[in-house]
Amino acid sequence: MLAPKSLIGIAGGTFNPIGGTASIIIPIVMGFLAKGGNFAPALTFIACITIAGALSYIFLVGKIERVQDYADFNLPNDKKLSS
Repeated sequence: MLAPKSLIGIAGGTFNPIGGTASIIIPIVMGFLAKGGNFAPALTFIACITIAGALSYIFLVGKIERVQDYADFNLPNDKKLSS
């Protein structure tokens, strides 16, 4: 589901910092895993993260459609809540 049009800013403001934490955490974990000069553990870690992301998208994300905003509901006499 996508956020209603009236809440798109709140949704973006919530998810961007959460997703942005990966730009802090992943390089630290990669550096720790590749500390000895062997990048195999770091690449395995990235492969696992990629597979987990793909599987979560395939199996957890449902039909993507915008949630109907309260302002889009029609009232009697074809009036709308928004002007």
